[in-house]
Amino acid sequence: MKLLCSQEELLRSLQLAVRVIPTKTTMPILNGLLLETRNDQLFCLGSDLEIGIEVEIPEVTIITPGRVVVAGRTFYDVIRHLPTGRIEMGLDQNTNTFKINTANSSFELNTFPAEEYPVLPEGIKTIRLVREDKTAVSDHTLFSLSAADFSTAVKQSIYATAPNDSRPFLSSVLWEIDRGKLRLVATDINRLVVKDLPVNGEFNEEFLVPVKSLKEMALIFGDDPSDEINFLLLNRQLYAAGRGVVFYTRLINAQFPRYEQVIPEDFDGQIECDRTSFLTALTRSSLVDSAVKISLSTDSLNIYAMSPDLGQFSEDLSCSYQAEPLEIGFNVYYLMDFLKVIGPEQQVVFNLSQGMKASVLKVKGSEDYTYVVMPLRLNY
Repeated sequence: MKLLCSQEELLRSLQLAVRVIPTKTTMPILNGLLLETRNDQLFCLGSDLEIGIEVEIPEVTIITPGRVVVAGRTFYDVIRHLPTGRIEMGLDQNTNTFKINTANSSFELNTFPAEEYPVLPEGIKTIRLVREDKTAVSDHTLFSLSAADFSTAVKQSIYATAPNDSRPFLSSVLWEIDRGKLRLVATDINRLVVKDLPVNGEFNEEFLVPVKSLKEMALIFGDDPSDEINFLLLNRQLYAAGRGVVFYTRLINAQFPRYEQVIPEDFDGQIECDRTSFLTALTRSSLVDSAVKISLSTDSLNIYAMSPDLGQFSEDLSCSYQAEPLEIGFNVYYLMDFLKVIGPEQQVVFNLSQGMKASVLKVKGSEDYTYVVMPLRLNY
């Protein structure tokens, strides 16, 4: 194996690939990255057996094809510290080392046996076939979505999960795909998010995606509206492909609760207010305590927080409210989480209920994003 490549392009690709290398593993070869030539192109693969990534490295000249596994983070650090420009790399069959040369620097890195690297999942092979034959369409293709829409949907759902909880449905997000619509549902018991997106697919599927995987996908594919991500489902693994990158993840084998029953339909009052004013007032409230009391009267909203150690906070906001006077407590950060991930110019509709019944936040004029939040019992 011998090739020439661009330091800048190789570094950009390795920045993505090293993200999936496990911090701890009983299989040392998973600390490595597989470099493989195919059809005059170079691909870099990494995996921890739960998630994985294949990155096509551009601007490569293949002199001798082949495959090699090198220590991933060491390889990344070496490339990161080399000067920009062309790099010559190759496997020395005599010493079984991977040589990296520039005009003035050279490295020889130890390698792992390439034949011991985990077998690539079937979905990677399927995506390769579709890419090589532009007219082919995989039977496993779910839908495509712009990177910007996907990134927004992830941001608007994962904050309502509990990633470190041992209960699978709390550390994952439910995907419901139903003929042209993708619904993401997330919960941490105290709150629930339902986010709907239109997609161009005709499948009907339902599965749980780990929160960790969603975070990685959003970071890897970015939020450029002109970039498109294609999603495939094969052998209980979800694949996302775009920009020369294929990311895959195992799905969670668990049952998600009947979330529809949690979304209330009747309320005791409704606020309409400016998102920015509401968020800045709640942010000031959080400086005193994590609990906040919201008091409502005709076209008036009062935000109050009190801490025996720190003191008190109170602020009045103008709003649209025509129901009976109402007082209710919330975890202030639960409200702020929702307000932070919607557009800055949005008007907010807040449907509230007396007692300990759930309330619902939405963006005015939109039904594609529903946030259900439980109240907090206050002793003042």
